[in-house]
Amino acid sequence: MIYLTIRVINDTFDRNWYFFDRPFWLNSLEIVGSAFFGYFLAAILARMENVYFNRLGGEVTVSRIAKELFSVLGLTVASVHVTFIPLAAFTDDGLSWADYAQINIIPSLYALLFYGVRRSNFYIQQYVASKRRLDQLEKDKLQNELDFLKAQFSPHFLFNSLNNIYFQMNTDVPAAQASVQKLSELLRYQLYQDQQQTVPLRKESDFIRLYAQVHKQRRAEGLSLSLKLAESDTLIYPHLFLPLVENAFKYVEGATPFLEMTLTETDGSVDFCIRNSCRAGQMPRAEGIGLKNLKRRLDLLYPENHRLTAEEVEGVFTARLTVQVA
Repeated sequence: MIYLTIRVINDTFDRNWYFFDRPFWLNSLEIVGSAFFGYFLAAILARMENVYFNRLGGEVTVSRIAKELFSVLGLTVASVHVTFIPLAAFTDDGLSWADYAQINIIPSLYALLFYGVRRSNFYIQQYVASKRRLDQLEKDKLQNELDFLKAQFSPHFLFNSLNNIYFQMNTDVPAAQASVQKLSELLRYQLYQDQQQTVPLRKESDFIRLYAQVHKQRRAEGLSLSLKLAESDTLIYPHLFLPLVENAFKYVEGATPFLEMTLTETDGSVDFCIRNSCRAGQMPRAEGIGLKNLKRRLDLLYPENHRLTAEEVEGVFTARLTVQVA
């Protein structure tokens, strides 16, 4: 490219020196010299790339870039003086000031352009690689946090269930035995579903239904339990509704205690609503492990795609969780 540019300029502005009118040996000599210069300069720039690209780290500054460009310019001019300048001086009509300017300026511009493109490509590759590393680190961090939350959930769930069975054993041993059997089914589901990232909504419905039966046996005296749970195959992350169910059983009170659960799925939106009787003015503690973990899991799994509300009105507590899963 350097040789072609110089020849075009000379053959355009000096009508006496058309390329095809010049001796073949002279053109061949210039082409061989240009090829040698190209390989020589490429080797020098490769060594510079090894120093500036790979060995030197740190922040990219204007002074650093200027130093690199001046180094490229200096090496190019030095290379020109040991290759093109002697070649031009001993061929054609000798070396004029115009030849000297062209031979120095044109290779320098090409070298700066080449190095600039290479440097820009290196920065882009570094940026992309850095972005990928940050994304992977963020994913690993979120996965570790989810694993930690899941590890917290298991003992929390088991503690509540065993606590219920403990109270049952004082009043109704057969019922406690049945609760142990159901608890084993709950733990079996939890064990196998933990191997999957998402589960069908109908499996969550079965889990909630079985969980509610275990808790209802402890509070069989007059507790009205209503379950309307969807049997959809829509995929959802498991155990998102369980903390709300746990709180409902924990705080349900009143002369005629009741607990209602409704789980529906419409157009990719899953809605879980749970209502229970309670003391007027009573609200579950927001700092409980179950609710704190639920809020954090929702932020990680469904950011900007969920809505969790809770309110108490005249002795009826209502919690609603809506998740956009599609």
